[in-house]
Amino acid sequence: MSELVLSSSVGIGGENQAEDVLKIQKALNAIQKKIGLDEPLSEDGQIGTNPSVSKTCHAIALMQEKILGFKNPDSLISCNGKTHKALEKAIQQPSSTLSLFLPKIEPEKGLTEEDYQHAAGLLNCEVAAIKAVSEVESSGSGYFENDAPCILFEAHQFSKYSDHRFDESHPEISSKKWDRSLYLGGEKEYGRLQTAMTLDRTAALKSASFGRYQIMGFNHQAAGYDDLETFVRDMFFAERHHLIAFVNFIKSNSRLLDAIQKLDWPTFARYYNGPSYAENNYDKKLESAYKRHC
Repeated sequence: MSELVLSSSVGIGGENQAEDVLKIQKALNAIQKKIGLDEPLSEDGQIGTNPSVSKTCHAIALMQEKILGFKNPDSLISCNGKTHKALEKAIQQPSSTLSLFLPKIEPEKGLTEEDYQHAAGLLNCEVAAIKAVSEVESSGSGYFENDAPCILFEAHQFSKYSDHRFDESHPEISSKKWDRSLYLGGEKEYGRLQTAMTLDRTAALKSASFGRYQIMGFNHQAAGYDDLETFVRDMFFAERHHLIAFVNFIKSNSRLLDAIQKLDWPTFARYYNGPSYAENNYDKKLESAYKRHC
């Protein structure tokens, strides 16, 4: 399928003209596996007398939840609306390095001053302190140019969470010890992550840091998520998710919370970046960034 041209809205509350409904049914069937649709829809151009129990409307809601991340999907596709455009992109999207995550979407990038102030209020710290971490962790952006969240894949963590099963067969992604030379950097890290995911998906996702604040997958619960997959999914959708995950993570660690409130950068650096933080002058970079944002 290529372009998805509609003349009217489809779904609950939609006009549901047969020709448009048929196009939507075909499009949803084309991405059946991506949205978790158990059985393909009947391509009959019909919604039914009760849209609330329509399989087509249910599939629209699944698509909104899986691809757009809607918490409360409305099962409605409006002409040229957000759901329409996302569905059209999904059916056009070829296999790519992101195919093991989500269909390629346009994330909601950037953080507003209000976002920062809200986060600072939750942590009872200065806005400049949060902006400092934002700058140092990801150069002020949570996404690469390809719209995927910034990541760094850690081979020593993958080795740990996969019980060292791949140390010999895949030394470039599984190492008992941290090895800086294994990093490829930037978008190339997705190639390493995808290779690891083909071996052990859960271990791989636990072993990468995600988003603007580079929170490790194994820290998803501390970041406020019950399961790993939901954490990773939200990192793709919006940068505000990165910020809320950061707030939750800091609140889960009393040392980090106390350090960011007191602007104790060596202590913050130690517990956020690891005991070897001084090798990269992490604490000094944070202090300098804080002064710039004051």
